[in-house]
Amino acid sequence: MQETDTPYLVVDESVSINNIERMAHRSRSLEKELRPHSKTHKSPFWAQQQMAYGADGVMVAKLSEAEVMVEHNVINLSLGYPVIGPAKIERLQALVDNGARVRVSVDSLEGLLALAVVGRHLGTPIEALVEIDTGMHRVGILHPVDVVEMARAIEKTPGVEYAGITCFGGHVAQNLDRDQIILKIREENQQLQIIRDFLRHEGLAPRIISEGGTIAAAFMDELTVATEVRPGTYIYNDAATIAAHGAAIEECALTVKTMVVSKPTLGRIILDAGSKTLSSDGPVLGGYGIIKGHPDLIISRLSEEHGIVESRYQGKISLAIGDIVEVIPNHACTTVNLHHRVMGRKGPTMREIRTLARGCVQ
Repeated sequence: MQETDTPYLVVDESVSINNIERMAHRSRSLEKELRPHSKTHKSPFWAQQQMAYGADGVMVAKLSEAEVMVEHNVINLSLGYPVIGPAKIERLQALVDNGARVRVSVDSLEGLLALAVVGRHLGTPIEALVEIDTGMHRVGILHPVDVVEMARAIEKTPGVEYAGITCFGGHVAQNLDRDQIILKIREENQQLQIIRDFLRHEGLAPRIISEGGTIAAAFMDELTVATEVRPGTYIYNDAATIAAHGAAIEECALTVKTMVVSKPTLGRIILDAGSKTLSSDGPVLGGYGIIKGHPDLIISRLSEEHGIVESRYQGKISLAIGDIVEVIPNHACTTVNLHHRVMGRKGPTMREIRTLARGCVQ
């Protein structure tokens, strides 16, 4: 088969399926529901694969991602982003009218009232989870008393059904020491236990306790309180997942095929993959991606269309102009969102898998 022009994304489908199957088995063995986040693959194809292996539904961030999924018959969805404003309300109504079963995260009265409008319009209550801030300091309610107040408000609001609580543990990997990661996961688990018990005491026992993040899911046995996990990156994995002890290099399914296009010095080469191909996330492990088979090389910096590669040890680089290498990106999610497609590799054959939800930010 003729080589596809570089740079382009390749997914080893066997590795991805193994990742999907492993996570599904792990979730079942620990009696947790699995609702993977589609932000990594942005693809109904992969969402369908995840559900075929036992996922209970998929997570999306934005309504536009949900709309793509529903168009391709992926209808059991969790929406992580607040529904705020008339345009979002109308689109959520249309999604449910089109058969979607949507569960929505809420951390404000404004978000709750928006869901109530939808539920009353449809005559069917919208499931809501109270979003909790367990350390990411992004969206979410911080204090247990305020969580209880929001849960009670949901329960009393017509058109909305109180289903439980949710959080995202992305902060657990801010320190890459394995013991520190486990400590942060245990701290989050304790926070969830305190809030769960507080809610139970107030007669608001959560049916669902949902925890998000691939790194937390990699240490799932520490998540004794969560009833559901929502990993995203695990389907492909990336350099950041490796750095945070969440995956081995052989479990990374996604790579960027890129060509050496210049060799200005014996110790520096230029790849045709820059920040518009690899994303600008990083550095991770000192660089902007892992060049497979070349541990002595580091992608030291990026411009928009150039990846600058140097020797870690100030030595000569053996690669020549025209050579093609595979790079494991630092962050699979942002990398995939830059590309209209990935090339699925299955043995000797390749096929195109469209990234149909790329750029869906509304």
